Amino acid sequence: DVALCLDADSYEVNRSAGYLSYRKHRLEDAIRFWEKASTLLDTDINSCGMLISCYWAVGNAEGKLRAARLSLARAEKVLAQDPNNAMVIAYSVYALGALGDAERATERMKRALLIEPDNWNMRYNFACVLLISLNEIDAALDMVAPELERATIGRLNHVKVDPDFAAVRDHPRFKAMIAAAEARLATESHGGSPPNA
Repeated sequence: DVALCLDADSYEVNRSAGYLSYRKHRLEDAIRFWEKASTLLDTDINSCGMLISCYWAVGNAEGKLRAARLSLARAEKVLAQDPNNAMVIAYSVYALGALGDAERATERMKRALLIEPDNWNMRYNFACVLLISLNEIDAALDMVAPELERATIGRLNHVKVDPDFAAVRDHPRFKAMIAAAEARLATESHGGSPPNA
């Protein structure tokens, strides 16, 4: 709130406020902040991608498609200069999925995994695409499983509230992966000993 009062037109402030709102599940606020951020920096692909997620979650198909088209256009501009940028490929995959182009999304996903198979952010975005666009639950869980095995508390907390994972929130395998990550992090925070030891 202080940062917004100091500079309501700051890209960094709006982007950060969007993430805070998203993690608090205040999606309409997140939309407002990310819409603003996306206008303040014309190379910002991340805010567009987050808008796709928000609009999808609130059921605004028109907003989702508009954000997806903008995200894809910005990603394509970067990929024309840097075709092996795996993270930007991931943003384009998310946009293509939202636009219903499953074939191109799948092709790009496979290519990016060859370039950077261990890129957490990329794999996370692919899991989201597999869940919300391609309805491939097992493939999505396979995609995110290695990342949850090493996730930090911040990343884990994000996964736990991300609306893209709503479809698997009660899935036994997903619940087991979350529980295992929580147990690992609890052990690590207690110097390698179980918390009650």
